[in-house]
Amino acid sequence: MKGDFNLKVEVETLDSTQVRLQIELPIEDVNKALKEAYQTLRSYVSLPGFRKGRAPLSLIKSRYPEHINSEVVKQLVIPAYERALLGKQLLPLEHPVFEPELTQFKVVENQPLVFAAVVNVKPTFTLPDYEDIQTDKAPVNVPREAVETYISELQSESATFEPIEEERPVEDSDCIRLDWICFIDGVELEEEAGQDVDIDLSTGTIQPELQAGLLGMRAGERKSISVTFEATHRVPALAGKCVTYDVMLHAITRKQLPALDDEFAKDLGYDTYQHLFGVIWNNLVEDERMVQVGKQKSEILAQLIDSTDINIPEYLIEKSVQQAIENVLTQLEAQGQTAEEAGINLDTLPSELRRDVIQRTKQTWIFDEIAALENIYVSDDELELEIRRVAEQTNRDPQKYADLLRSSNRLEEFRVELQHEKIYQFLIQRASAKQPLIIT
Repeated sequence: MKGDFNLKVEVETLDSTQVRLQIELPIEDVNKALKEAYQTLRSYVSLPGFRKGRAPLSLIKSRYPEHINSEVVKQLVIPAYERALLGKQLLPLEHPVFEPELTQFKVVENQPLVFAAVVNVKPTFTLPDYEDIQTDKAPVNVPREAVETYISELQSESATFEPIEEERPVEDSDCIRLDWICFIDGVELEEEAGQDVDIDLSTGTIQPELQAGLLGMRAGERKSISVTFEATHRVPALAGKCVTYDVMLHAITRKQLPALDDEFAKDLGYDTYQHLFGVIWNNLVEDERMVQVGKQKSEILAQLIDSTDINIPEYLIEKSVQQAIENVLTQLEAQGQTAEEAGINLDTLPSELRRDVIQRTKQTWIFDEIAALENIYVSDDELELEIRRVAEQTNRDPQKYADLLRSSNRLEEFRVELQHEKIYQFLIQRASAKQPLIIT
């Protein structure tokens, strides 16, 4: 018997996320399960005076009532409960509480088996009309000037620097070539040293204190310049530190920009300048389109969540928050960091995680509902194709990448990500175009 029995199921709604299922299995199913249990036990037990498999059923019943009862309960109760959930289209959030407890079930021949299960379930909710969601659908536009600016940056990166013959001090608009060594409290930072580095001072790309210290120097001069970096500096080794630069100025130079012609394009791997211009324009349009899609996703998700009334059980939120906190603490321990060193405020972390949990849970439930209603799923062929595409983009072997996802239990997570992408594309198509603001 594999749960192919008839059930009588009544559902009592305790609250928006909890129900009590009253389940009754008919006498014929109970008797069938008991008979199968008797026959199975009879086939392998040995009783004095009887060959294996030949003992009377009455003797089997009287000798092993608890074992038989336990086996029948396992055979009937859980499958019946799962069938009841399926029949009533309920999605459980955790394990049920059975009434009576499983260990207290008594199966009696020629009597129906009646029990109840209290279970927390995913709440029902109503999705908004897709057309009520608005997002920006304006055509992506990249002006020609943006392409020219981008190419100008490439041109600047390809510049050469020639020493000037004039002997004079460094000025704000100069380009210079220099070596430097960094020290913090007298200890050299070898990874921050530079040799024969060309810098265009007119761009303002270096620390103001360093630039101020370079002004007035002459070729061949050595100087120490102290710079205090902000705590938010992008280089962790320098952040918030007072750094001493030992600078050697080799030359004041003149920046030579290459001509924007076919030779310039060929140096960058393109056939002609027009080819370079066209490819860059297409790439910038594609970049802008990806930015737009990202904004569309954010707008759509925010509107879906705001316009969908979902009651998430408090116990589920707290359980997820506590698990997330444990994960953070475990990661800090593995990295040998304190929360303060990692920039984590343990006092505010629970409330921050709570917002994330609520947002993530609502998105998951909403997307699950859309997937079911619109039949949006990811086939094995689609999954394999996407794995191959990602593997090729990252120069990996597709099969090894698939094996890695499988071994780390991330294959289904990958499938869900792909499914969510399909749902986003569906919603973008169905959403209404946001009307542009008219300024008078």
